Amino acid sequence: MSPSELVGIDDLMKEPYVNVLCYPELDPNVVIKRINELKLLKVNSILFEGKTRIGRLGVVGKGCVSVVVKALTDFGVLALKIRRIDANRISMKREAEMHLMANSVGVGPKLFESTENFILMEFIEGYDILEWLKRLEEYTVNGIRKVLRELLDQCFSLDKLGLDHGELSDPKKHVIVSKKPVIIDFESASISRKVSNLTKIMQYLFIGGPMAKKLRQLLGIEDEKIIIDSIKNYKKEIGWISYLKLLSKLNLIPQA
Repeated sequence: MSPSELVGIDDLMKEPYVNVLCYPELDPNVVIKRINELKLLKVNSILFEGKTRIGRLGVVGKGCVSVVVKALTDFGVLALKIRRIDANRISMKREAEMHLMANSVGVGPKLFESTENFILMEFIEGYDILEWLKRLEEYTVNGIRKVLRELLDQCFSLDKLGLDHGELSDPKKHVIVSKKPVIIDFESASISRKVSNLTKIMQYLFIGGPMAKKLRQLLGIEDEKIIIDSIKNYKKEIGWISYLKLLSKLNLIPQA
């Protein structure tokens, strides 16, 4: 992994840093505009480090819409999402709106500020959900239950809100387990399609995902048909009663 580099905002105009600021194509017309946006956001410098690389520089992540880096700001060390030059959207405004909606029910990293090209949010350190699942033997059964219940609660909160995340059928890049699980990346979120946050995360965790069988065994679930039937009943009528019945079938409600 490349060594960390701390770079001041004005130095982002220089190579190779400008290649991250304007990834994947350098556009001189937008460099100054983006620098000014970062100053409005109170970003003082960028810390280039992470498992993903752009050239020799480490970044936290890279997707089809954005690049994520660590930013040193007046608020502390935060995650900075940078809109790609070739993104299929002209601004980050809609994603920021969806993210704030999720925050309103306690879901997602705290969003601090956003502009046309950037979203500044809480930086979450932890394992992606697949890494966490592969380390199940490091945790107690009660600890595992607590994380799973918290994640399902968050998905249910999004369902009640009417906000569909859109990418939870394969949540490897969209759920980080830190002190608690955190759902990230609301770039595909929508309030206009039918919500399926809980059903998709359940299918991954307990039916089709790589650790589904092991999770069922840990929770004492004898047959995956129990989960399939619970999902069907929940989809018929999304509400507290169907959700609590589902949790009961998963043995995730503490016994008195």
